[in-house]
Amino acid sequence: MDTMLTLSFDRSPLAGDPVFSRRLVTVPAMRPPDLPDPIRQVAQRAWLDRARSEYVGVMIARRFWGLSVDMNAPSDIQELCLKMVLDEQRHAHLCIVAAESLGAQSDVTFDLDELQQVRSTESVSDQFLKMAIQTYAVGEVTALGLIRFALSDLPDSGYRDVLKIIAADEVLHGRIGPRLLAAVKGGLTAHWLQWPGDDVVRALRDEYRQAMSHRDVVESDEALLFQDALSAQQLRSVGIPDSRGFKTAYHRALNQDVDAGFAFMDGEG
Repeated sequence: MDTMLTLSFDRSPLAGDPVFSRRLVTVPAMRPPDLPDPIRQVAQRAWLDRARSEYVGVMIARRFWGLSVDMNAPSDIQELCLKMVLDEQRHAHLCIVAAESLGAQSDVTFDLDELQQVRSTESVSDQFLKMAIQTYAVGEVTALGLIRFALSDLPDSGYRDVLKIIAADEVLHGRIGPRLLAAVKGGLTAHWLQWPGDDVVRALRDEYRQAMSHRDVVESDEALLFQDALSAQQLRSVGIPDSRGFKTAYHRALNQDVDAGFAFMDGEG
């Protein structure tokens, strides 16, 4: 059975209707300079990889929102979870347009499991809490640190403006996990979500952080291009930050930023 699926991120004629267009994300103008083919191809892949990650994020956030609905979580929690679904959808749109501006096609291939996000046999509350810990208090906190690094490293351009739009949303995505867990720990959610114990939370956090620590966050050919000053300048001009600093920022966020988010726990800080 084929477990890969290719989706086309095209746009419909409705997108040009003024009533609809003003409700869609505003895409900054992106005008890439003339780039050698190797630079252009790496930049295309990087933006398509971002689009893939953001669209998988749609499915993850949709699952988190669905769990919040099934739990009858407070209405503000449900609303924030649903907003994150739309945020991820908008981010995917922005990244696809950036890739297209560099000459890429809008077709992206996914692992079917990533799109399905099948629920486990655990209780709804256990699944929700696990996502709050791993996806939002570890994964999204790390992602926020990465995009902040990218913004600090890149020169002004339409590509950097895309990342600024995404970063503005990622503040919510990177804050909701730690803040929600602190409320649960403090007994403020006792009527709908119980604290499972510090040891359980730490184990889930550390399990996911360990898995993330082994990820290859930079492609080898991209890292090689950043060893050449001109190639590095060209990549940064189209929104690709220095891969050496990016890897350092990843591990710093995965450790220091995540730890800071769990400072509410006894013995952490």
